[in-house]
Amino acid sequence: MGSQEKLSAYLEKQAALEAAGTEGSACRQRIRQLLDEDSFVELDSLVTGRGLNFGFAREPVAGDGVVTGYGTIEGRMVYVAAQDASVYGGSVGQMHAEKISKAIDLANAAQVPFIGLYETGGARIDEGIIGLEGLGHVMASMNAASGEIPLLAGVFGPCAGGAAYLAALSDFVLMTKEKSGLFMNGPMVVSGVENKSIEAADIGGAAVHAGETGLASMVASDETDLIARLKLLLSYLPDSAEGFIYPRDSQDDPNRTDPRLDEIAARLDQGVDMREIIRSVMDIDTFLELSPDYASGVVTGLARLDGTTVGVLANAAARLDSRSADKAVQILQICERFRLPVITLTNAEGYEISLAAEKGGLLRDGALLMRAMLESSVPRLSLIVGKAIGTAYLTMSGKSCGTDMVYAWPTAEIAIVNADTAAHIIYRKEIAAAADPASARNEFVEKYASELASADVAAGLGHVDEVIRPAYSRLYLISALNMLTQAE
Repeated sequence: MGSQEKLSAYLEKQAALEAAGTEGSACRQRIRQLLDEDSFVELDSLVTGRGLNFGFAREPVAGDGVVTGYGTIEGRMVYVAAQDASVYGGSVGQMHAEKISKAIDLANAAQVPFIGLYETGGARIDEGIIGLEGLGHVMASMNAASGEIPLLAGVFGPCAGGAAYLAALSDFVLMTKEKSGLFMNGPMVVSGVENKSIEAADIGGAAVHAGETGLASMVASDETDLIARLKLLLSYLPDSAEGFIYPRDSQDDPNRTDPRLDEIAARLDQGVDMREIIRSVMDIDTFLELSPDYASGVVTGLARLDGTTVGVLANAAARLDSRSADKAVQILQICERFRLPVITLTNAEGYEISLAAEKGGLLRDGALLMRAMLESSVPRLSLIVGKAIGTAYLTMSGKSCGTDMVYAWPTAEIAIVNADTAAHIIYRKEIAAAADPASARNEFVEKYASELASADVAAGLGHVDEVIRPAYSRLYLISALNMLTQAE
């Protein structure tokens, strides 16, 4: 075949692909929405499957059900792999898997983010072990890239079995409210074992992974919203673990004060939504909450502080539980991987008190959180707004456990146990002998709180760097962050 014939054959093949609708497939539309216009460069478009066709009569399809390549998002280079559910249900065969693995490896070599757009029926069973080994190669590539580059997953449909690991091994998992699904075993398998009909959404839908497992970082209303969230999330992340975070000029005054924080501090005994404090001290409209429906005892997310991306961890309940510890570990690991400073906002009496919690592994989970704090090597700032008691204090704000700078509001209570418990233990004889035990107890509680558990006492001992007016919290955090990041 001469040169002219080869060119003609190539053009005919491309025309046939377009006529078959592959150019207009959902996965390609997702890529177009995600990337800058005309920036996508496809790789391995002619790769076909190598299935054994056991029990199936499948014709090889160019691309083998996944589109891979690279492009830009707001000018930043990324690699992308998008599964095509119109080809064999998006099932993962050997070459399908090898294409994804190659894209991840190339992204890692280039030190740029990798984004997977997933929708798959699982492993291609007619390929047998070669398909399974291909899937193993993807997992190995993801493991090699983990902690090196951001791994983002957008889940657009059901993802079953080992193929669901493609999303689960990512740093961030985004799902749509109605269509997404991630599960080890699909509805037919689970229904058979449970001997009743169970829907896919009840096994691994967005609500399950947002509220029960904590796997879903965000839940989008639809595909367009999911892609917009992927792009927004990427804007907070560097290209790689040692990479440069593209600068975002802060639209917020670094010297801004907020008198509302004084009001919040004054009514702290009545309870507080920590999100109010987070939004006040961070740059306006930059707090991006992660897994908001999972483990409500803590609030986690990314934000910008004077234009710098930071991780945020705040207590939202009086006591930490196992799930809260797990969620806290997740944000600490993200910050450690990508060298993001951590800001903790502390208001916790300790850990959950119950037999079920102890039997459920509370000590193990609390220790894992402590280890994550101790192993953290990024700048860490803490703002104690209320209670910081016992191991909750050490975990969230302890300078001995790696916190670089600790600020406290005058409302802070910092002690080994809360004042009420301490007074009951230390002054139990005096309380029992008093003419009015209730009044005596209150007096001793106040005595312990002011003489041993106040922010001033902790500052006097050097465990708090400064007691600050709540309204000035943002100024102090920005100043400390600038100092610590320059030291880096």
